[in-house]
Amino acid sequence: MDSDVRAQYKIELAAAGMEDGPPSTLTSAERLRVLKAHQEAWDKLAWTSREEVPMHQGGVWELYGGVLAQGDGSRTLAFKQLPSAIRGIEEREWRIEDVGVNIRDFGMDPAQDLLVVIENRMETAGMACAVHLKSLATGEPHPAAPRPATVSHIPARGRYSYTIQICDDYIAILMTSGDEDHSELLMWNWKTGTRRLHLTGSDLSSFAFLTSRYMLLTSLPTMELDDNNVFHGDDPRLLVIDLERMSDRHEIDFGDLDYLCAFHYPPLADNFATISMSIRSDPAPNWKPSPSLKVPFHVAHQDRLFVITLWVVEGNMHIMPFISLVPSTTFMTSIDTIAPGETGRVFEWSEWGPAGSRLIPAPPTHTSVWVCYVYGMMFAMSIRQGSQRIILALDFNPHSVGRVLAREAREAAESPETTPEERAAVQESAISVTDERLFRPANIFREEVRTSLPHVMRKTRPFSAEGEGHFDAVMVSEDSLVMVSSQSHIRKYRILTF
Repeated sequence: MDSDVRAQYKIELAAAGMEDGPPSTLTSAERLRVLKAHQEAWDKLAWTSREEVPMHQGGVWELYGGVLAQGDGSRTLAFKQLPSAIRGIEEREWRIEDVGVNIRDFGMDPAQDLLVVIENRMETAGMACAVHLKSLATGEPHPAAPRPATVSHIPARGRYSYTIQICDDYIAILMTSGDEDHSELLMWNWKTGTRRLHLTGSDLSSFAFLTSRYMLLTSLPTMELDDNNVFHGDDPRLLVIDLERMSDRHEIDFGDLDYLCAFHYPPLADNFATISMSIRSDPAPNWKPSPSLKVPFHVAHQDRLFVITLWVVEGNMHIMPFISLVPSTTFMTSIDTIAPGETGRVFEWSEWGPAGSRLIPAPPTHTSVWVCYVYGMMFAMSIRQGSQRIILALDFNPHSVGRVLAREAREAAESPETTPEERAAVQESAISVTDERLFRPANIFREEVRTSLPHVMRKTRPFSAEGEGHFDAVMVSEDSLVMVSSQSHIRKYRILTF
């Protein structure tokens, strides 16, 4: 009997896109029960509790690994471990009253007790970006970091914004100048202080770890104005670099990059040009929660969803963002066809995009600030439904799609006169989206663009226009949806816990 339960638990884990957690007192039968409760709650978007958290005035924040962190003033950080009654995670709050420097930006990895604090400080050679490696629990230098627990870099003159990503032993930081005409991407082994990568160039606007070996980069086309003040540029693409082949000894110009391969988007129509791109995916490859949490299971790292936002301008006036949703398997299936030693391989849109992704218009609420809208294989966004607001969750786990399709087939046989949407509305359940759909507005691209990657769509009940309906964005973590209200008169996070 026990072996049957263990086997069923393994099957359910795989179907849910989960991995087993560390050993604990929970039996396989208990873990299976918890897993089913977790899946049912997310399937119906039925949160078990909600809480409001004030938004501090520090101007910096992060949501990663189930921890919401905020700056509170220039040197203080406040942390909140988001709870889960289902997975047995207790809420915990703590503060680092003084991190020791003025905080320009920060990142963290709770699983490694790692806090990365960026300080801008003046040195003899110019303004330096100092990266301090600290314990997330105490704010003291991290015991696994070198001494002193700091790496630094002096960029070209300018005011920079920062994007920080942590993957195992590596931290990667993208520095983007205020006028976006210069970017630098640096990667260090944070345990040794050794620099592993240094890219520079104006065409680099975003990055993400595809695996611990491969990194995905946006390649922003160079823009030119014609005599009529209309922008023109090459078509957008994504580049993949092999970190094992990158030299850590010298700076590499982005234009001279010996990339592994490129994924091209379809050609834009004559009057359109790409002015910005971003990539988001959480958590990092191979990431697992801290063993101290003793979670029964967690999101698997084999496949993750990448959310690529492209901002396209029509002429020199109207900006239209759209979203490309791509699972890592789409990229890796193509990469696996590359011969050993081959570089510069080009994958045209027809080879990867139509069947391996979904292209959708970005809703008006899509943001370049509150960017934690993806976790694992799920993407969350808010849209208007009449005068009210709802949250949509798009799940690209193929096993979830298969299960919903099977359920819909049974329901159709029982009630052939109703549509899947009508049945889902009655039962408050998810619906499958498997058909090929034309991207609109169609005039953005030179030719019709259709995508068909199957996914499951779930939606919340409408939030009323007053009170709870006032939110700017929605973010997602493993156990929570986080509604963000950042207007001057309403500054708070509303945490919906599963």
